[in-house]
Amino acid sequence: MPQVVMLLLHLEGVSLIQWLQTTFSGFAELLLFLTRMGDPRHAFLVYFPLALVFSRSVGLRTLLVAIISEWTNLILKWMLHGERPFWWIKDPEIFEEGRAPQLDQYSLTCETGPGSPSGHCMVTAAVLWVVTSALVSDLSAAPSNSWKRNPIIRAAPWLIYSLILSAAGVSRLFIATHFPHQVLFGTAVGILIGYVFNRVQVQSFRPRMCMVLSAGLAVSAMGLYGILLHLFSVDPSWSIKKAMQWCANPEWVHLGTTPFFSVARDSGSSLGLAVALHSILPQVGTVKNGAHNSVKGNSSEGRTVGVSTVGFLLFLLSLTLSTEYWVLPQEPQELLYSLVFIKSAFLTVAVIGLVTGFSKLVQKKQKNW
Repeated sequence: MPQVVMLLLHLEGVSLIQWLQTTFSGFAELLLFLTRMGDPRHAFLVYFPLALVFSRSVGLRTLLVAIISEWTNLILKWMLHGERPFWWIKDPEIFEEGRAPQLDQYSLTCETGPGSPSGHCMVTAAVLWVVTSALVSDLSAAPSNSWKRNPIIRAAPWLIYSLILSAAGVSRLFIATHFPHQVLFGTAVGILIGYVFNRVQVQSFRPRMCMVLSAGLAVSAMGLYGILLHLFSVDPSWSIKKAMQWCANPEWVHLGTTPFFSVARDSGSSLGLAVALHSILPQVGTVKNGAHNSVKGNSSEGRTVGVSTVGFLLFLLSLTLSTEYWVLPQEPQELLYSLVFIKSAFLTVAVIGLVTGFSKLVQKKQKNW
């Protein structure tokens, strides 16, 4: 019975993907852009730095949720063994030769991990839940006569949140890398993770806890890999072989989409957070917020801080995004994952250090004013 249900879900999913590819064929570049923006790496390279600049507590919580959601996605992918549309339609046990439905492939289609649940939708839903909740709380805390208390204004962040998740989901379907049920499942789990971990108090973060988290993420992932491989005779890397076999262009297959790449990034980021908590954040005392408090008001000083903050944000994002252009050796894979671990740890420390330094500089200038 479960096999019949999955077969129906896959068949109906392929039909929907075909309709999307036919209907929105003229918007392929836009949809590719949307799927790039939903990449889990942007939780670390964009959302975490942005949130940290405006609120230390929201920024650290955003990083934690990014780590937990991506790791959870990996574990679920290995356990659920989900197919991807672009290779499922090539399965000779499903379709006879010459009778398989046709799906277009794009440069971002050939991801190497199992398909369920969608990591793009799951991580994006979790991380943006934290950011959106913080924004809504800030609006609700405004004086009763402020324009921020307008119900439409307070509802706008959740509307934008829903639109972003919808756009991310449609883009994943359009490029034939996910079935609809995988997108919905990933989004639902992401929202749940965001809701649960948004209640975590960053004051409870300790270096030792983050070091244990770093080791735990790596050890548990490798442990599950070994259990599946040796006890259940299931190769967790089966999806990599499928992607390489059925991708229309071998150059579209990248190891950056493999599960162990995610483990290295999550574990490295956790270690980087531990280092930052030990070496950087204790120096800032009890200050919880970044430079955004200094932007309030209409004074020339406030405008100066506002311009400085925007400039710093652009610099910070250019720095984090530029790390994606670092050329890392693809072989041996152990070296690749080790370098990803080191890079992620370094990037986390660098971002927290730069934001902390900028916040202290702004506070120093305020005292002089």
